[in-house]
Amino acid sequence: MSPEIIEAVFKYSERNDRELMLISSKSQIDHAGGYVNNWSTKDYMRFVDQMKGRYPKSKVKICRDHCGPGFNGIHDLEDCYSTIRADIECGFDLIHIDFCHYKGPREEMWEQSRKAIELCLALNPDISLEIGTDDNVGASLSREYLSLLKKDLDYYLSFCKPDYYVVQTGSLTKEFMQVGMYNREFVEAAAALLHESGLHLKEHNADYLSAAEIRKRVGHVDAMNLAPQLGVVQTSLVINRCLVYGIDVTPYLDVCYRGGKWKKWLYKHGPEDKLLCALISGHYHFTSDEYKRLLDSLGKVEDIKESIINEVSKVVDNYAIN
Repeated sequence: MSPEIIEAVFKYSERNDRELMLISSKSQIDHAGGYVNNWSTKDYMRFVDQMKGRYPKSKVKICRDHCGPGFNGIHDLEDCYSTIRADIECGFDLIHIDFCHYKGPREEMWEQSRKAIELCLALNPDISLEIGTDDNVGASLSREYLSLLKKDLDYYLSFCKPDYYVVQTGSLTKEFMQVGMYNREFVEAAAALLHESGLHLKEHNADYLSAAEIRKRVGHVDAMNLAPQLGVVQTSLVINRCLVYGIDVTPYLDVCYRGGKWKKWLYKHGPEDKLLCALISGHYHFTSDEYKRLLDSLGKVEDIKESIINEVSKVVDNYAIN
């Protein structure tokens, strides 16, 4: 979501000898650009190379999140293939193939997913793969869903060996809280099925979990994605520091509100709460002139970049439970 968050991941990995994954969606960073620093895939990887040089002992995997039609509003499969080609050319470590927004029957979706996976393997036989084609809605899935999971799994294992399979756990991120309910019985059964086949279970929407909630997942959930929380942490810190120093944040709040990206994150509050809307959508506007002016003003009174890195590191540390 920002250069500061990326650096925080590399710095934390090196200092704590932890393997971490940086995941980018097609809207964030892609072959044709994205909202994160206006970077294309090549631009992003140039920055990643700088981070690897600055933190040579870091263990950070560069990963593509939700590579499939529709996630950036484009349903053309050629756009998806362009993402795969750029990612592999630039040295990504893992690609998540997700065709849940494919407009067609399930059997056809399987076949198109297969073609995308085969392209990945043709370009790099050693590329790590993540699969899973259910849009996360915080559903509390029953054990009957395991039969569908097994059917999907058998299909993919017939021609490839993914590293991760995305399973809905009941988690769901809205506003700045976790509003889902962890479905422990289902997750443990799904994990057993995946582990028997040598796959790892990946949980998306794992933001805002307490240490106790994270511990429930140990031994079953092998990796967790979080992102909105980090964007909120950075936005909140910048706004709060501006208020401390008397720096006017109104222009930035206006940009965030007009952008309308907050609509997908609202839960219990309404659009009249302008500050809330800015907090949950601020990361989409880190490249705006209004945000850059805030950073410039803060940079005159403190090392705001280091402050952001430290706050992000605290969130990562909460998830570093063995």
